Amino acid sequence: MEPQQVLHMLEQVASGSVSPIDAQRSLADQGYSDLGFAKVDTDRARRTGAGEVVYGAGKTADQIAGICLALRDAGQACVLVTRLEAQKAEAVRAALLVRDLQAAAAFEYRPVPQLGLLGAPAKPTRDSYIAVACAGTSDLYCAEEAAVTAEVLGSRVVRLYDVGVAGIHRLLAHREEIAGASCVVAVAGMEGALASVVGGMAACPVIAVPTSVGYGASFGGVAALLAMLNSCASGVSVVNIDNGFGAGYQAHMIERAGSRHGEGEPDVKTLRWNLAENATRNQLLGDTLLQLPPDTRQRLEAAADAAGVPDRHHHDIGEVLATIDGLAVSPAVRDHMRAIYTILAEAEAAAHGCAVEQTHFHEVGDGSRIRNTLLVCLAVEATGVKRIVATVAQTGQGEVECAHGTLSIPAPATSAIIARGIPVSERTLPGERMTPTSAAMILHFVDEFE
Repeated sequence: MEPQQVLHMLEQVASGSVSPIDAQRSLADQGYSDLGFAKVDTDRARRTGAGEVVYGAGKTADQIAGICLALRDAGQACVLVTRLEAQKAEAVRAALLVRDLQAAAAFEYRPVPQLGLLGAPAKPTRDSYIAVACAGTSDLYCAEEAAVTAEVLGSRVVRLYDVGVAGIHRLLAHREEIAGASCVVAVAGMEGALASVVGGMAACPVIAVPTSVGYGASFGGVAALLAMLNSCASGVSVVNIDNGFGAGYQAHMIERAGSRHGEGEPDVKTLRWNLAENATRNQLLGDTLLQLPPDTRQRLEAAADAAGVPDRHHHDIGEVLATIDGLAVSPAVRDHMRAIYTILAEAEAAAHGCAVEQTHFHEVGDGSRIRNTLLVCLAVEATGVKRIVATVAQTGQGEVECAHGTLSIPAPATSAIIARGIPVSERTLPGERMTPTSAAMILHFVDEFE
C-alpha cells in the first residue's frame, strides 16, 4: 500500500466513513502477498517510501509477471524489473497478455539498462536532482540502470554521459550541473578514475559505480572497484561492480532526505551569496541558479523573456513601476521588483539632491537592465528559500564611465545604498564590482551578513 493510500484510509477513519476495525483489517492484509513461489512485499512502499523492485535474473517470465501483478494490485503505481534480458522481457509481456491485457499494454522494456517497467514513473515533485556521470559509452548500460532506477523512485535525473577523464574537458564543461546536484553517481570501468575527479568537484555525496568494462588486468571491474575504494577524494562511497540499481536507489534516498523531508514538502532553505570577490548582478544570479536544475534555469530565462519588459528606456521611477505592474509574473516577484527600483530611485535622489519622483534613470532604466533584474527575482522565487545570507560585499576600486561621465568606484548611488546597511570588504579589488542595481538587490534580499 502506497503512503498516500494509507493517508487516505486514515482520513476515512477520521471522517467516520470507515471503521477503525475495518481499517486495521485492511492494513493487516497489506504485509505481503503469498504466491507460493514468492512472498511479495506489498508493504515496502509504506515502510521505506519506495516500492518493491523485482530482480529479473534467475526468475521465469511467469514468476516475474505474477510478482508484478501482485504489486500492481496492492497499489504500487510503477513496478521496476532489473536485469531483464530482451528475450525474457518478451516472454514476460506474453505472460501478462494471458493474465491482464491492460498490464501487458502498460509493460515497457528499456533495452540498454535491461529494465522492465509496469506502469509509468511518477513525475518528480522536487526541483533537486541527481547527476549521473558516465565515463564512456560502453558504460551506458550501468549508468542507465542507475538513472532509470532513480527516476522510477521519484527523483529528477540529469545525465552527463561520455565524460571520462581521458578527455577531462568534457567533464569540466558540466561543472554547474555537478555543483547543483544533491548527489552524483559516477560510473566508470577501466581504471575507474572518474569517481575521484568528480569527488574533488562536488559539494555533495558521490556514489562510485565500477563497471566490468576494460581489458585483461581490469579483471572484470575489480581494478576500477579497488581504485574507487581507495579514492583520496572525501565523500565518495562505492557500490558493487555493475550495480547501477544500488547506486540509483541510494542516490534517490540521499536526494529525497536532503531536500524535501521525503514527502514532497519543501524544506526551509537558506541561500548563500558569496560577494567577497564580486557583488555584481551576475554573481547574485550565478549563486542563485546553482541551487536549481538546468531545465529550471532554462525555463526561467524563457519566463523573463516572455514577461513583457518593453525594449525601451524608462526615464523615471513612475515609468519603471508602470512596467513592473504590467509584467506577467507572480505578485511576489512584482513586489521584489518594486522594492528594488524604489531603493534605486531613493539612492539616485540622495546622490543628486532631488525628490524621488524627479530622479532620472540612465543605464538602470534600460529595458534589458530591467529584464536582468527580473531574472534574479524569478530565480530567487524558484529556489523557495526563506533566508538569504551573504558575505561582506566587494565594491571594487578605480573609475567607471557612465552617463554622468567618469565616476569614482563605488558610484554615488551605490554608496548611498551601501550606507543603508551593506557591510563591505576592507580589501578592494580593481574594477566596478558592485553596481547601484546589484546593491539595491543585496539590500532588499539579504537577511543576514556573515
